[in-house]
Amino acid sequence: MALLEEILKWTENKLTLWQRDAARRLFEQDDQLSEDDYVQLYALLKEAYGLPSPGNVTSIPLDSTHLPAVLKPGQTVVLKTMRNLKHVNRIASKQPLKFLPTGVTVIYGGNGSGKSGYGRVMKQACRARDQVDNVHPDATDAASQDLIPEATFDIEVGGATKSVTWKSGNLSPDELSTIAVFDSRCARVFLTAEQTIAYMPNGLAVVENLAHEVLPGLSRRLEEEIEGVNVDHQPFAHLSGDTEVGRLLGDLSKKSDPATVKLLAKLSEQETRHISELEQALSEADPKAKAEEFRLSAGRLKELANRIEAALTWVSPEAVARLNSLNDARQAAAKAEQLAAEAFRSDEDLLPGNGEPAWKLLFKAARTFSTEAAYSGHEFPHTETGAVCPLCQQTLRDGAERLERFETYIQKDAAKSATLKRQLVQNAKVSIERATVSLGLDASLTAELAILDETVGETTRAFESAIKVRQTSMLDAIETHSWNDVAALSENPRQRLRDLAARQFKSARAFERASDEQKKAKLQTELDELRARQLLSKCVEAVLELVERMKFKHKLESCRKDLKTRPISDKSKEFASNAVTTALKSALNSEFKTLGIGHIRTRLKERIHKGKMKYQLVLDLPTTNKLEEILSEGEQRAIAIGSFLAELRLANHLGGIVFDDPVSSLDHWSRQRVAKRLVDEAVRRQVIVLTHDTVFLRQLMDAIDVSGIPSSMLCLEWQGNHSGNVIEGLPWEHQKCKERIKFHEQAQKDFAAIPWPAYPGKTECEAMRHEYSRLRATIERVVEEFVLNGVVERFSDWIQVGRLKEVVGFNTTEHSELSRLHKRCHRVVDAHDPASNMISPVPTATELEADLAALNKLIADIKRRRKPAKTTATSGK
Repeated sequence: MALLEEILKWTENKLTLWQRDAARRLFEQDDQLSEDDYVQLYALLKEAYGLPSPGNVTSIPLDSTHLPAVLKPGQTVVLKTMRNLKHVNRIASKQPLKFLPTGVTVIYGGNGSGKSGYGRVMKQACRARDQVDNVHPDATDAASQDLIPEATFDIEVGGATKSVTWKSGNLSPDELSTIAVFDSRCARVFLTAEQTIAYMPNGLAVVENLAHEVLPGLSRRLEEEIEGVNVDHQPFAHLSGDTEVGRLLGDLSKKSDPATVKLLAKLSEQETRHISELEQALSEADPKAKAEEFRLSAGRLKELANRIEAALTWVSPEAVARLNSLNDARQAAAKAEQLAAEAFRSDEDLLPGNGEPAWKLLFKAARTFSTEAAYSGHEFPHTETGAVCPLCQQTLRDGAERLERFETYIQKDAAKSATLKRQLVQNAKVSIERATVSLGLDASLTAELAILDETVGETTRAFESAIKVRQTSMLDAIETHSWNDVAALSENPRQRLRDLAARQFKSARAFERASDEQKKAKLQTELDELRARQLLSKCVEAVLELVERMKFKHKLESCRKDLKTRPISDKSKEFASNAVTTALKSALNSEFKTLGIGHIRTRLKERIHKGKMKYQLVLDLPTTNKLEEILSEGEQRAIAIGSFLAELRLANHLGGIVFDDPVSSLDHWSRQRVAKRLVDEAVRRQVIVLTHDTVFLRQLMDAIDVSGIPSSMLCLEWQGNHSGNVIEGLPWEHQKCKERIKFHEQAQKDFAAIPWPAYPGKTECEAMRHEYSRLRATIERVVEEFVLNGVVERFSDWIQVGRLKEVVGFNTTEHSELSRLHKRCHRVVDAHDPASNMISPVPTATELEADLAALNKLIADIKRRRKPAKTTATSGK
């Protein structure tokens, strides 16, 4: 047990999470992992290094719950009952398996009896090495597939009784894990790399296989995947060269920044056009003349943009807003003027129109006439005595006061303001009418725009039309005051024209530089850079995928760190050196000898490792490349049993042990030795044996009889629709006459209680024939057990010659009675096909009672005649 604890502590301190998961799988699956295990472990390995893995596998590292629990010194756990099995195959519920706390409990079951189901539950609950076979619900019942198998165990721990429950998929109770279970996976012999057949204590093979099978297996998968990752630069050879793109591709690695690659591959429209401009400049025969053409073009475009800007000042939203504001002010002033005029006329009865603009003109003319002609040198109005009205030429009397009031009205702000506002609107109107909004798009300029950018040309023409329409609608709005109806402007091409002009200027400079050899070389470099970026843009996704593959490959390569076998292999050797001792060697040799394979000896093999003496326990056999060429299946099974018992002996384990079909592949004599060895072991501890082998069952019974230890026999059988029904006692074939006759007598009572009908039907006939079939077998067992006194017994390994002293012969009367009963059974059973005219009715319950009484009397007569012979045989000893 100490070795398992050391291994567990080492995995917790030294192994990664996924490696601990691998160790768990090796413990649970007898060191042999399936393909699914390797797939899941490989996924966990990759996930540990940030690599995507399918299946959503979660690590379940090895911990103490996967190993047998450690009991306190002197403490033992004994199984008392296994009961309340639920959803376990088709095993019947409420079938308790009761185990003797000491001695041997034998559980016999043939095929389909439920023995395997009980065995699997015990293996799972006791954390046996063999965890491969899961416990499933009834496979024939679709409704039960999601139900969880479970069982209750009554146990005794340190003298105290308690009950614990096991459920499939849950951690089994610690107490149950101390019950040692032997199964077909307990062998620990293997062929080492040095062609030595070695023995490994329980748990050590986990470390060994982790180093020499699991890690190398995963390493092969890893290397295959690494090899399959394509990081070839050759498809991008056309991007190489002395450019930024070329240098990027030359240094492309897992560290390359995808954002940098994307940025370099992204060209603006201006950069794309610049490629054509540079190509044209570098190929031009007379670059200076071409530069002049571009410069003049740029000038024309700039002037057009300026004309647009000038025309826009008259029709811009700001201009419309100003005009609207002036017009609103004019309307407000006119309204104020009208209100003042109405107030002026309200004092006396004046002619209509007084105070209106026409009247004001008349009055202003009168003022001018008075001050400049009639009364020059006098202020207006001149109202001294004798003065006359400049309008009607009549002497002023009471009209003088009216004339002064008229003058005061004219001089008031409302009138002046209205006049001013009207003048401002008029001036604005005249300015707009006279404004030049034509852009001067002649045929040559229109053609030039179409060549440079057709959409700009169309936009410019549309904008010119929109300006003119807007000019007219603004003038209309002065009269209609509907400013919402002012025509909208179309897209303003001014900025695009400026951009075109800048481009033309840039092209002009490029052509000028192309005329200079030194500057021309720089232009060529600039063109090369842009061309390389343009080429990169066409395959940027492929380049980015290459970067991702490089990163992926690097992460895969990082996984190699977890697959180094040397540290684990060295630890395995260290564990082996500590676990392999002289005591283990002696215990193994002793067990091998007892089990009849004493020719397989063990020896400690010395070796030096880093200056220290190390030991390996090897089987002293000729070596070969194949273990099966040296050891038969039976020898390997015997080694497994011996190893299991030797390890228990050295571990001071005194708890219960379970053997599930321990004699598979063993021959007759090996079975006998195993039977005796298990019975000998039962002297010290609880032993439970599950078997389907009738010969081995008989050998166990013989060994138990010789030893005299407590024993219990349970038989499993199928009843109705369920297996696993527990019957106390031996199977019918192994029952003594005494037990069989009790069975017959009970059957007779059952028949009599029906009560037995005068004319039995098919069911009653078949039941009675079956009972007589068993009775015939019992009569044959009487010959074996009483007539021959057990000298010769079926399934026995020897003839009991010593029992001949008590054989007293077989007289004619006894022979006749035995023959009569045997023939009577023959006539009743279905074993023979009788002639149709000889078919007789089956015996009644009363007749069966009489036949049983006759058989009991025959047995009693034989036993009575044997008494003198038995006494003589005893006195002669």
